[in-house]
Order: sequence, then structure tokens, then C-alpha cells
Amino acid sequence: MEALLRRILQLYVKSFSGLPRRVWLLSLVMLVNRSGAMVVAFLSVYLIDQRGYAPADAGYVMAAFGAGGILGNYCGGLLNDRFGSWHIQLFSMIGAGILNIILGQMTEFWSLCLLAFLISLWADAFRPANRAALAIYAPAERLTQAYGLQRMAVNLGFSIGPALGGYLIYTYGFELMFWADGLTFLLAALVFFLALPADETAKPLVERPSRKQRSMANVLDAPTLAPASAPAHQQLWLLAFVVANMGIILLFFQLFSTFPVYLKETGFDERAIGWLFTISGVLIVTTEMPILYAAERRYRPIPTMLFGAALIITAYLTLPWVITIGYLPLVLMILLLTMGEILYMPFTNTYVARYAPPARRGEYLGLLSASYSAAFVLGPLLGFGVAGHYGYGIATLTCCAVAMVGWALLSRINLLREASAVPAGPNGPKLLEE
Repeated sequence: MEALLRRILQLYVKSFSGLPRRVWLLSLVMLVNRSGAMVVAFLSVYLIDQRGYAPADAGYVMAAFGAGGILGNYCGGLLNDRFGSWHIQLFSMIGAGILNIILGQMTEFWSLCLLAFLISLWADAFRPANRAALAIYAPAERLTQAYGLQRMAVNLGFSIGPALGGYLIYTYGFELMFWADGLTFLLAALVFFLALPADETAKPLVERPSRKQRSMANVLDAPTLAPASAPAHQQLWLLAFVVANMGIILLFFQLFSTFPVYLKETGFDERAIGWLFTISGVLIVTTEMPILYAAERRYRPIPTMLFGAALIITAYLTLPWVITIGYLPLVLMILLLTMGEILYMPFTNTYVARYAPPARRGEYLGLLSASYSAAFVLGPLLGFGVAGHYGYGIATLTCCAVAMVGWALLSRINLLREASAVPAGPNGPKLLEE
């Protein structure tokens, strides 16, 4: 037993070692930010219970939230490549903080849709910039570790935010939720500004050559400029990966739309719902880094993601059954779902960052991030739409079917990526097709 404990301790030490100081500081920013994560967890409950909207209307507001994220992620990736990730991260947090506070003052349907759209437009521009910054800060062999640490910080904050949000809502009502979420965005922006002053991430990923440089390169026929690389939307493997990810995450994101309403309808209150989010966050904080450390060294990314996605699907398939039994089976369902999340999500970023051209890394990661936001659009529309006619159990199973299609497509991604590569030319390594 002592030897086993020693090995576990060594695994923990190894999983956290070797990461640069700036990766830790960026994770601290995310911890502060997500400690106020309340709106996303309780917005659908707020719209239905507090504002009296029908589930379908709540789905449209949540879809507006996701639609802003699609645009924010993709534009954030493009802006990151042109201006550097530092500015995008800072102004994204400031704008999202202010807009979250304003959202709590809105009551009319279209104003709620507009504010939800604008919040995610600003907030989700942060994601590709943040991931591109991590790809700069972390050594290539520790990139999954860096993404894992970032997710650990997010989930540690998320284990605090919903539980605190549930308490505030149960005790004082919903208004404080919006203030708490907005102020933590602003506090995270301040921590970011002080802890991580502008550095190389405040510059474009790759300096664009001037007209004179391009002219000289043509005259001298010298390979001084970086080879052209295909835009993200022209890569078949990436588009297939994005669609597969969207299908799987559409199911996972029911956690933030139909799942809390399903539980509320069944008789669980906000405190019980908040504790489920907290349990998930605690499991991620305590196990994700050593699991990722071990998995990255023993298994390839796609098989690991396939196993994680299968756990997510299995967890949701059990939900209509376990929700009728009691709280403990729900906890077990959340634990299974969280293990799937641990084995799936970090590797999506690593896979795309690894195969993206350096000059377009933000663009490629932005397209991946946009698939998460697209899932946030389609998930509430599909989930609440089906639930309005057939109930939340059938809605959950319908989303499981969509995720299964995504799982099947994910199993073909390596073949598609390898087919899109061209052999190495006389001047260097193989390039992606243009």
C-alpha cells in the first residue's frame, strides 16, 4: 500500500512539473474568472422560473448565447493571428464583465437575446487567443499538460461558481448572480494585466512581410518567407473534426441547458443542482492532470478522445433512468460524465494545435472553438424543442443519437488528415495541401 501511494504521489508531482511560470499565471487568471461562473449554469432556470418564458423561448436565448460564441471564437482566432493574443484576452474579459452586469437588468425577450449574443461574442473571443498563448508559453511536449492545467483552473473555479450561485439564488434571488459573474470577469482582467504584462503574445504570431521584403524575396528567389498554408476552412480533416466535435459537445452542453431544468422539474432545488457542478469540478481538479499525464504518454489522441466521448454518451443514456431513483445515482452519472470530459476535451485542443500551421494556429483553434459555440446554439434548440413536445427524457436520448454520429465521424479523422497531406518536396518537410 505504501509503495502504491508513493507511485501515485510521484505521478501527481510529474503531472504538474515542467510547466513554465506564465502557464501557471494564465491558469490563475482562469481560476479567478471561472470562480464567478453562475450565469451559464442557471440562465435557463432563470428564464423559465423567474421570467416565465416557455422552454422553447429559453432555448432561443441560449441559442443566441451560442451564436455569439461562434462569431466570437472565429473572429478571436483571426484577430489573434493579426494582433497577438494578449490584447484579445484582456479586452474580452473587460467587455464580458460589463455585459454580464447589464444582462441582469434586461427583461424583454429580444433584449435578452441581444445581450446573450454580445456576452458570448466578447467572452468567447478569449478562448482561441488563450489557447494560442498557451501554445507559445508551453514546450510542445507539455502542451496537453498546459491545456490540462488550464482546464483544471477553469473547473476549480467552476466548482466554486455554481455552488455559490445556487446559494445566492436560493437565499437572495437571481439578481446577485449577474453582478457576481460580471465582477469576477473584471477582477480576472485586472489580475491578467498585473500578473502577465504585455510580452511576445502581444505581437502577431508571425510577422507579415512588408512589400519591400516580398519584392526582395521574389528577386533573390530566396526562401526567406514562411511557406503558404491552407486556411482553416479549406482543410477537410479539420472541418470533419469540427463537425464531429460539435455533435459530441452538443450532448455534453445539455449540462448547461436542459439538464438543470430537467432536474428542477423532477424536484431538485438550485442548491442540489449547484452541488452536482461542484462535484464535477472537484473530480477534475483532483484527477485530471495525472490522468492526462499518463494518457498522453501511453495512448494516441484520437483513441483517447473516442473513449472519453463514449463515456459522455453512456452517462447521458443513463440519465432518464437515474433521475427517477435519487440523488446518489445522479452523482454517479455526473462522475461518469466528468471522466469522459477529462479524456475528451483537452485532447481536442492538443490535436488541432499540433497539426495547425504556426502562422494560422489561432485561426485553426478559433474554428475548433466555434464548434463548441455552435453546439451551444444547436443544443438548447434541439433539447428544449424536443422536450417541449416529448419530454426531457426523449430530448436527452435524441441528443445522444446526434453524439453517436459525431463519435463515428471522429473515428475517421486520422485517415482524413493523412489523406490531405502531400509528400515532402525537395526543400523541406511535407506541407498541408493549399
